[in-house]
Amino acid sequence: GADIPFETVQEEFDAVLLGIGAWISTGVGCPGEDAAGIIGGIDFLRKVVRNEDIELGERVAIVGGGNTAMDACRTAVRLGAKEVYNIYRRTKDEMPADLVEIEEGEEEGVIFKNLTNPLEIIKDENGHIKEVILQCMELGEPDESGRRRPVPIEGKTETIPLDNMILAIGQAVDASIFDCGKTKKGAIAYDKETFMTSIPGVFAGGDCGNDQIGIAVEA
Repeated sequence: GADIPFETVQEEFDAVLLGIGAWISTGVGCPGEDAAGIIGGIDFLRKVVRNEDIELGERVAIVGGGNTAMDACRTAVRLGAKEVYNIYRRTKDEMPADLVEIEEGEEEGVIFKNLTNPLEIIKDENGHIKEVILQCMELGEPDESGRRRPVPIEGKTETIPLDNMILAIGQAVDASIFDCGKTKKGAIAYDKETFMTSIPGVFAGGDCGNDQIGIAVEA
């Protein structure tokens, strides 16, 4: 941190555990993703919890199929958005979110746009998101997760006008300040038996290590 350098912590303690979590929202990787009016799912929920001002507008899309996405969808409805879309590239059956979250999202009025994926985000003259072009998908053969892989349907798209978009696709680790071994995805690498990182006496656990991002109980 700015007040206490990590090196100072190492000097003053025999062992240090890094449990920094995975707080960086990942993007969709499509053109126009840098538009104003696009926010990460975890960032959106953090603002809500802290009672910070959020201008959602009337039409909001949440991209993703996990519990964070469902939480963001239902929160957007409660904040007064008139049209709340959930964009997910697979069907409801493949959504990793808890079934109760999906069902309660439906009851609260979330509009599910399954088998779609953002293809391009269109900006207005001020650089703010105006609409999203969705690539329509179909399910192919199962992938490594055991779920059927979504495959784009060539030439088939759908366009939705939007005021804001929330990306709840996944979260990543920002461990850039730590000079230790990292995984391919940038998480903190640690020994699975001892939990120690490449720095002697420095351990890691929870979502920040070895690419095992899950819910709090799993962490």
